[in-house]
Amino acid sequence: MRRSIPRLLSRASAEYEENILNKLINIKDPLHDKSLRSLGYLKTITSDTLELQLPSPFHPHRFSLLDQVEAALPKMRVVETYGKHQEQNNDDDKKNLTGPGLSNTSAIVSVYSCKGGVGKSTVSVNLAYALAKTKNLKVGLLDCDIYGPSLPTLISPEDITVRRSDIGKMILPIEHEGVKVLSLGYVSPKSGIPGAGTAISPEAAVEPAVIRGPMASRVVTQLIKGTDWGDLDILLLDMPPGTGDVQLTLCQEVVMDGAVAVTTPGSLSKVDVLKGITMFQSLNIPTLAAVENMSYFINPATKEEHKVFGVQNEHTDLSLASPDDIVRVPLSEAVSSANDSSLPVMLSPPSSFTAPSASAYASLADVLVKKLFKRDVGLSLAFTSLPPDSSQDPIVIDGKHIDANSLSLKLDKTRGLLMLRIFSEDGAAEKEIDPTALLDSNPKTGETMGGSSS
Repeated sequence: MRRSIPRLLSRASAEYEENILNKLINIKDPLHDKSLRSLGYLKTITSDTLELQLPSPFHPHRFSLLDQVEAALPKMRVVETYGKHQEQNNDDDKKNLTGPGLSNTSAIVSVYSCKGGVGKSTVSVNLAYALAKTKNLKVGLLDCDIYGPSLPTLISPEDITVRRSDIGKMILPIEHEGVKVLSLGYVSPKSGIPGAGTAISPEAAVEPAVIRGPMASRVVTQLIKGTDWGDLDILLLDMPPGTGDVQLTLCQEVVMDGAVAVTTPGSLSKVDVLKGITMFQSLNIPTLAAVENMSYFINPATKEEHKVFGVQNEHTDLSLASPDDIVRVPLSEAVSSANDSSLPVMLSPPSSFTAPSASAYASLADVLVKKLFKRDVGLSLAFTSLPPDSSQDPIVIDGKHIDANSLSLKLDKTRGLLMLRIFSEDGAAEKEIDPTALLDSNPKTGETMGGSSS
């Protein structure tokens, strides 16, 4: 039988690593009031690099914790990873489904309405910039409506040239105010937008007005999978209205992490958006938040709220987990003016004129990030480290007392060994464990048991 052989790190390396950890001892995650080390956030440490592994890129204190770690270790490079969330993104099956252009995208969320004219594209655009501006996230936005793309009207990038990527025959999105954006309106030279499609071959041009359903689905799929999105925390898909071929194809071709529903207070819009919620649920895609757009009007003279569409639907049930998941956006001249000037409210100078709408979009970003974080925490192993418990016997390995919260177990696929990283009162250590030997070991004592069978 092969025996596991402990391999202790050199004392110099252990002391260096312990010195690094001591510099971070007072940095705590406010969510748990525990140190980064006890929560298992501090992973690989080299001479010039520290791996900070949070449970999710949507951790509400992500950037604060990162700033504190970088301030404590000014000469080291801090690399962010995201535990089980990142393992799922690196899954081979998911990579094969999404393609190389989406391989570094943490979450994909669709914004849908199932009914035209409710302001879905306006919500999508402002949500994208709210996530980028108020949450400091790396955001992408794809306009999936090939019959009537709205994005080129709602924003006005200085350079709308769609360029080739170094990855295969893929294209690069346009970058505007910290958000990566793309629309068929920018890709097709027949879209009516001056300069559109000038950097791609004529064969890539598509006539958007006369495409049948199956072809439309293929065009949208090519837009999302044929684009090199780079590193993104979240990609928003501004879906066309309805529950047809395009919507179903996208839901089946792309691994979506959730959706945002957009409706108006009227009963007719509510009926349609409930169809969308049902469709997404049938495809195991949760609706994480809902927007009741044009929910009320604020009288500029009296500051009173008026329910323009009546009060009968004030407490609309959209089949969501909590009423807090519904964000109400006012009917506002500021939004209309922003759309006409191609300058979204979230990019407009702050004022009392834009504040109510901007606040609502920021609230929507907050709801979405919290829901994505809760989802990631459910997937993550970062919170499963053993809490200190004085009532339990201490863990002893090779005669050394071990801090249970510092244990880290990884699989070395090349050698087929489990690598157990530990910290004791004497410093850091690492043990190589043969998984086959575990079959013959007593789970309580670790001693070899006789008479094992295959």
